[in-house]
Amino acid sequence: MGQVASGPAATAAPAATVATPAREYAFEVVSIRQNISEADGDLGKATPDGYRMANSTLATVINTAYVPQTAGSAFYSPGQVKGLPEWVNMERYDIDARISDADRAAWQDPAEQRAMLQSMLQTMLVGRCKLAVHREVKDAAVYSLVVGKAGIRFKETDPTVDPPSGVKLPWGGVLVSTIDGNGASMRLYGASMASLASLLSNIVSNMGHDAGTVQDRTGLSGRYDFTIKFAPIEREQGDGAVSDTDPSVFAFRAVEALGLKLEKAKGQVETLVIDHMERPSEN
Repeated sequence: MGQVASGPAATAAPAATVATPAREYAFEVVSIRQNISEADGDLGKATPDGYRMANSTLATVINTAYVPQTAGSAFYSPGQVKGLPEWVNMERYDIDARISDADRAAWQDPAEQRAMLQSMLQTMLVGRCKLAVHREVKDAAVYSLVVGKAGIRFKETDPTVDPPSGVKLPWGGVLVSTIDGNGASMRLYGASMASLASLLSNIVSNMGHDAGTVQDRTGLSGRYDFTIKFAPIEREQGDGAVSDTDPSVFAFRAVEALGLKLEKAKGQVETLVIDHMERPSEN
């Protein structure tokens, strides 16, 4: 993670949740091209020989390259990344990056690969986009994700069973979303509790609550399969009319259905601050 610079306003972050590689890594070959098609996007993933992303934004790459160093989260929610140029969330790119033969043996180790990939993506962003960032950590109101009194209502992932087709998340796991007459649902396969907490942060931050960050405090360290259901809920207004669905009720009931709870607490919230970023230079 050698590309992260600490600005004068930053507070030192605790130890990283992903091991820092012994040295900085770089892809041997990188192609970055803007995509103006209407094809479906691919958030990007490691491949046997490198990294590929199709028709997605560079914000996704940043979220894969830089992960929170404070405990309890697997990735930054949109509100935790400050200073992104407007084009970063609008323009879409294709990336085809390949590792060197010298790095191929270490790349086969999943734990080593994750740290190497983050280092390589950081090096790519600094070299091609002149990216400069720093991290800031402050005490703030948060929601702690904890196990409820009755215990969890989901199962650990069976590593012998392949997950269904879906969106492969850069921080691990597969996401399958569905919408039908019974409401919306999200299914996560092979995800960590920190990944679930980070995904819930995106939901809770849109509620209008002061505490927008969800941090994992369950003590569960495995990989799990989750079904998060957002069934329609009706609320009566003062005039007797039924209002729109309430996302805060959705989120809390969805968490309780998993045998978990969201509790208001104080915690350290980390922000990734973009000091400078340019559109990628030509190949």
